[in-house]
Amino acid sequence: MEPLPSSFVEDFYLARKRFVEELARGVFNPSKLLELSTRLSVMVATSGPAGINVAPFMVSFVPKQEYLGEVNKRFREFLGSGGSMREAAELLLETVYNDGMVDSLKLVSHLMNRGHTWINVEATGKAALGILVPPDKAAYEVRTRATIIGEGPLYEYANLVHDVVHARGRNVRSHPWCPALLFEIDEIYDNSYQALGRRIYP
Repeated sequence: MEPLPSSFVEDFYLARKRFVEELARGVFNPSKLLELSTRLSVMVATSGPAGINVAPFMVSFVPKQEYLGEVNKRFREFLGSGGSMREAAELLLETVYNDGMVDSLKLVSHLMNRGHTWINVEATGKAALGILVPPDKAAYEVRTRATIIGEGPLYEYANLVHDVVHARGRNVRSHPWCPALLFEIDEIYDNSYQALGRRIYP
């Protein structure tokens, strides 16, 4: 497998990881969270029976298949204990932001309704992610194979990681579980004003 471009890894993965590292040290920087917002919640574009559609989705990195069961177990234990934000960040660093455990070609979100994105993905199995690094540092278009998953370990993971990030106390959820939306990366384009759509992966 060809490694992902270092610029993309830096802008999309490592920048997010550094923010979580700060949270694990007890440091919360609201301005940094605002700066990262377009990388935490990316724009997902689809086309199909529901027409051309774009919508924001919070996306998470996915552990490799062999670690998924272990990660889900640890997430359940954390949620059952009612851990703090700092403890949640420590857990994320040990799992989601563990370079040896993460699958670099997969991202996951979840679908809260059967709207335009659901209809298009179900019909085509494709989606493109738009990622902006403000103010004009970088921009990426990530073309993916997209799959809706309603059961199993990845479905559990997508919902558990959401619950960990939004932990509100022991086994308290911000909303009911929803089907997972898996993105498997096929191509990455540099959409910055310097490159204007140059393919950088593969």
